[in-house]
Amino acid sequence: MTFYPSYWERSILLKTFDFIVLGAGIIGKQIAIKIKIKHPNARIAIVDRYPLPLGASTRNAGFACFGSITEILDDMRHSSLEEVFSLADKRRRGIQQLINEFGTEKIGFRPTGSYEIFDKANINDLDEALNQIDFINEELRYRTGLQGVFEIKNKLTLGMNCIDTVFFNSHEGMLNSGMLNETIASKAHNMDIIPFYGFDVKHIEETAKGYELSNDQGMKINCNQLIVANNAFASQLFPELNVVPARGQIIITKPIDMIPFDGIFHSDKGYIYFRTIDNRILIGGARNHFKQDEETYEFKGSDEIKNYLESYLRTIVIPNHSFEIDMHWSGIMAMGDKKLPIVERRNDHLLLCVRMSGMGVALGPILSDEITAMV
Repeated sequence: MTFYPSYWERSILLKTFDFIVLGAGIIGKQIAIKIKIKHPNARIAIVDRYPLPLGASTRNAGFACFGSITEILDDMRHSSLEEVFSLADKRRRGIQQLINEFGTEKIGFRPTGSYEIFDKANINDLDEALNQIDFINEELRYRTGLQGVFEIKNKLTLGMNCIDTVFFNSHEGMLNSGMLNETIASKAHNMDIIPFYGFDVKHIEETAKGYELSNDQGMKINCNQLIVANNAFASQLFPELNVVPARGQIIITKPIDMIPFDGIFHSDKGYIYFRTIDNRILIGGARNHFKQDEETYEFKGSDEIKNYLESYLRTIVIPNHSFEIDMHWSGIMAMGDKKLPIVERRNDHLLLCVRMSGMGVALGPILSDEITAMV
């Protein structure tokens, strides 16, 4: 179907916006909200190809975390100390900002703390973490003010088939990703921010006064300032960006009687993560074992990772319980040559806030502040 505008659409509904935010996930909506607060008379739209923000915002595991100890050690192999610990601090401050702004009940936050477990396959990671824990804690104290972030807990297997030594971080927790999205969306829509959901942008053209976005049906919307916040999908419109899709797959069990633990858990440098929710266990990750296959925009999950995660549940997490898998889904994250977000102004009319590397929940509040400061 070709779109032919009416006079009312052309003169009112589609008249030029001051700001368009491309991407209606939790970061895109936070950017729109904060720009509206800073510029209350601005005409602002949020554009997304889907009715729901399907990239990763509603498809993640609901972790409020800033990095397990082995994840931080792995990041140190690829980035400078300043980059690694500055990023951890931004994630920590972002979580606190979400709590302060929306409240724990509205986002389903619970301060359960987090645990990192080790099995025989990653004994070397445990040895390195034991050797580096004092250094990591001191770097985190220097940048965050938090004392002794990581604690060693011995003889704490929690019924799992893992090594007795566990690392505990009392400053992390879990949230409900559905509630978080609904809460942020409600605030955005109550501020007269105009949604264009179901508008699949196929072409972006720079104009003399900004940008024009169009879909395959011929509908066009214009803006003075375009903020690109569609994360992994940014490289489909801006192929020069160093942004690579990374599918993150998750499975969740049916309800299980008497789960012997509660909280969020990390393993394998953060590539395995699981938690409790509604008397179920949710587990995701393992893409490091299938890296090339998972660099895709395809939402349909793979049997290989589903089977890997289910096996991990049966052999490591709850070896003495029977369970059934209820659901299997995936989200699309954005990675690059460094585990650092791209937050920058490209020209007088274009800003980027993409490549969250799976950290969008925690980074969103801080990066949306950074973008808002540029407009």
